[in-house]
Amino acid sequence: MRRGSIYRGFTLIELLVVIAIIGVLIALLLPAVQAAREAARRTQCNNNLKQIGVACHVYLSSSNVFPMTGSYWRCAAADGVGGGFSALASILPYMEKSELANAINWNMNGHPNGCDGTAPNLTVAMITISFYLCPSEDAKNDPALFVIPGATTPAIANGGDSSYVINNGWPRQSTGPNGERASNMTSKKLPPGNGFAGVMPSYLNSTGLTEAFWATLDVYPVHGWTVGPRDISDGLSKTAAFSERLINPETITVDERRNVYFWGDGLTPDTLKNMALGCEQIGVASTASTPYIGGGWTSPVSICGNAYEHLLTPNKRHCRYGGSSNQTISGQNQALTAGSNHPGGVNMLFADGSVQFIQNSIDQVVYWGIGSRNGNESVASF
Repeated sequence: MRRGSIYRGFTLIELLVVIAIIGVLIALLLPAVQAAREAARRTQCNNNLKQIGVACHVYLSSSNVFPMTGSYWRCAAADGVGGGFSALASILPYMEKSELANAINWNMNGHPNGCDGTAPNLTVAMITISFYLCPSEDAKNDPALFVIPGATTPAIANGGDSSYVINNGWPRQSTGPNGERASNMTSKKLPPGNGFAGVMPSYLNSTGLTEAFWATLDVYPVHGWTVGPRDISDGLSKTAAFSERLINPETITVDERRNVYFWGDGLTPDTLKNMALGCEQIGVASTASTPYIGGGWTSPVSICGNAYEHLLTPNKRHCRYGGSSNQTISGQNQALTAGSNHPGGVNMLFADGSVQFIQNSIDQVVYWGIGSRNGNESVASF
């Protein structure tokens, strides 16, 4: 006679041990999975920058200069030069986005709100382009209308988000690491930017900011400047062209890498060392400037975050200096900082089209050197 089979189940202790083992395995695997995903995002970001680099060189072949960024809010082509736009807008035809380029009124202004009461490029400016965004970015600057905190002005459009920014070089009132540029400056008359970015001419419009106004103010070359390979005497492979910048979600955040800190006067020329120390010591973020960072990829205004400066090393705060709002021009009263969510640093495109990962711990003097196109700095490995 066959005895009935006896079936024995798990005891409670055995079940708990199995659950504990599964938990340990998940704890071990999850960081590896997250690291693999971040590696894929960083690679995609790297590829986005490489495509921007290719587009910049095709633009160079067509125009004999690299793409320029806008100078303040140029309204119309009163002098036949055209409106102000970001470098990202300028390379659209070479990024397989000719349909967007054709929809832009290049004779007017690229800022979402335009100026002089018109906003002819609002529709295009409100579009967010996927390859202008780093996949690791987890914040959003809503392109819809918003009001600057504490402001009395009506709501304004900020425009579509972007992660990539052109190198303005050093803040234009800096005299170099130790004062080397002091002999070329006065308290108001500043030299052209020394980064990769050329700058479109300042604008002429009906609000009184005419060529005569700029000449009187004596702070800005009315006709801008261009940058081509022959202007990059430090070498294309040693000069930063574009990098990343974190987006601000339209409010002051606990992450100071997304905030702009307002720094007193700041218009008096000073060394990079002193300016960096001053920037890091500011305690209060600016509610007026911070919400702009990351919005408006077509905008010619650098404070929207379409350009950055080599003052603080990657993933530190942004700073903006005091003075007239009429002086809010490329690199003159700001020091926006490269930043990303990639662990340990940022991707950076160089003028030769190569992309390198720049560590947060990079030597500050070396970082200043790769930000300058013509300073004859000795830059070894970085």
